[in-house]
Amino acid sequence: MAATKATFGIGAAAARAGVSERALRYYQELGLLTPAASTPGGMRRYSVDDLARVARIRQLQTLLGLNLDEIAVVLRNEDRLAQIRVAWHQQHTSDTERLELAAECLQLQQELRVTVQAKQRAIDDFLTDLDTRTARTRDLLEQMTASAPVRARPGRPRDPHLESRVLAAALRVYAEAGWSGFSFDAVARRAGAGKAPLYLRWQCKEDLLLAALSARSSGIPIRDSGNLRDDLVEYAIKLLESKSSPEGWAFLRIHLEASVIPVLHARFSNEIAIPHVAGARAVLRRALERGDIPAQTPVELVLDSLYGAIVSWSVLGPPDGRTADIDEYARLIVDFVLDKLPDRERV
Repeated sequence: MAATKATFGIGAAAARAGVSERALRYYQELGLLTPAASTPGGMRRYSVDDLARVARIRQLQTLLGLNLDEIAVVLRNEDRLAQIRVAWHQQHTSDTERLELAAECLQLQQELRVTVQAKQRAIDDFLTDLDTRTARTRDLLEQMTASAPVRARPGRPRDPHLESRVLAAALRVYAEAGWSGFSFDAVARRAGAGKAPLYLRWQCKEDLLLAALSARSSGIPIRDSGNLRDDLVEYAIKLLESKSSPEGWAFLRIHLEASVIPVLHARFSNEIAIPHVAGARAVLRRALERGDIPAQTPVELVLDSLYGAIVSWSVLGPPDGRTADIDEYARLIVDFVLDKLPDRERV
């Protein structure tokens, strides 16, 4: 005996779908949704497939910004495409019928593309207009700043350290609140500054965060004095000090939020992380050329071991012990990594 598929009353279905009961009724009135069943008394019953269709409607609304008329076109075409797939795979379908099905499928897909392209053009036009107005406002701010009369007046003088204070505030805000809580307004409040200087200096909050991360990363160079151990110990100390600070958590968070902000994470990797690691890799390769470490040394594994130990210590180490023993722990990490090199002589 076949199992009966579960169905839900309108209240339970609305709660599961995250919409109101009125929305479900409205979708049915427009022909977007047909309940799977109804009770003898006329009460609607919704199946799991019905709830999936509601989720699709909401996705088309939020993802593409389609109105309900446009969604009706999309759903109608998608329903027909599903029917075509079933007919295609039936054994009794002839080659001639499959040719007709393929032609119809192509036509439906082209119609869907036209709908999406129209919405995309509207979004592109909106962004172009927004960029124009943003540039005009930025120019106005710059003109007002440049033409402001220079005269002695009471009040606080210009802060020569404003940019460094803003960048530090940006790291703290991002480390604490993540991307969803990161904004010009939040950074300005933390830095004790107005928002106008921030808008003049950085076009968007992505640029502001990357500038803050870059400034922090540039303060952690790896030296190449010719003594590999001493250089690695110094480098490890700087990394540990950086990661143990509140600002250091911003670097961990941007990796954790990679799936949330993939474009920003890609820029961070290409503009900051990869070049930084390349500098450390170059120091190790020069040590290879000098013969300070064996020719078969796995450079990437050495760096992975160094960075892995530092990240682990930053995340899992006891909070009250993260500052007291940094120098000693850096030496332990470096000595452990170097001592594991094959046939290594002490450098």
